[in-house]
Amino acid sequence: MAPNQHDLERIRQQIVLANIQELIQKMTRRCFDVCIAMPGLELRSTEHDCLANCMDRFMDSVQVVSCQYFRRRRRHQQIRLARSSPAATSASTSTSIPKSPATSASEPAPSASNEEKVK
Repeated sequence: MAPNQHDLERIRQQIVLANIQELIQKMTRRCFDVCIAMPGLELRSTEHDCLANCMDRFMDSVQVVSCQYFRRRRRHQQIRLARSSPAATSASTSTSIPKSPATSASEPAPSASNEEKVK
């Protein structure tokens, strides 16, 4: 029995949730190990600052890796389409590939030099 669209979507959501949970666990473990020398009842201000900075840097690095992954994936998909058929070359530019939230927010806007070239 083949799974229907609803089942596939539910599975995708579960995978995304598992990935997010794993990311949070890794970040928590790493930042705790780096920032908390002697656990106590309360965080010292230096520990708090260290945790905030560590988590920010961890998320920045995850975002950079994610952006690069999706760019490469998109590039490889376009190459495969171009190789599969000559007509696919023009179709690959109009094919919409879904972006991850990390890539859409971090991709730079076209530079002025690119806009000037079009004019």
